[in-house]
Amino acid sequence: MSAQALLVVFSNAVEGADEEFNRWYNTTHSPDIVKLGVAVSFTRYKASGVPLMAGIPEPARYAVIYEITATTVEGVQQAAAILKEGLEAGQTDISPSMDLTSVQAAWLLPITDHVVGEPQEPAKAPL
Repeated sequence: MSAQALLVVFSNAVEGADEEFNRWYNTTHSPDIVKLGVAVSFTRYKASGVPLMAGIPEPARYAVIYEITATTVEGVQQAAAILKEGLEAGQTDISPSMDLTSVQAAWLLPITDHVVGEPQEPAKAPL
């Protein structure tokens, strides 16, 4: 199965605005990104609070992963242009509930096909 390019965005809500931020992101902004044709799908996530390793902080409290159909830098540039045009035309917006200083984002191109492993039994905690 061929992998699709991704747009990955990490962000936080402004203090005390998590409920509004998540409502906007889940029901307005992310669906708008799909409607604009920037992405074909999205999934939002909340950080677990479990560090990957000591000294490696989580980038933000929330993340969204958009699947896009691009397979080249030019395709990503086209998706980025569609997003910019949509923002400028008011077809989507940035909520004041988003802490813009927290945002980290990247357009990612696949370097392998999508790999799925065999199901494994969950690791058991030592007694």
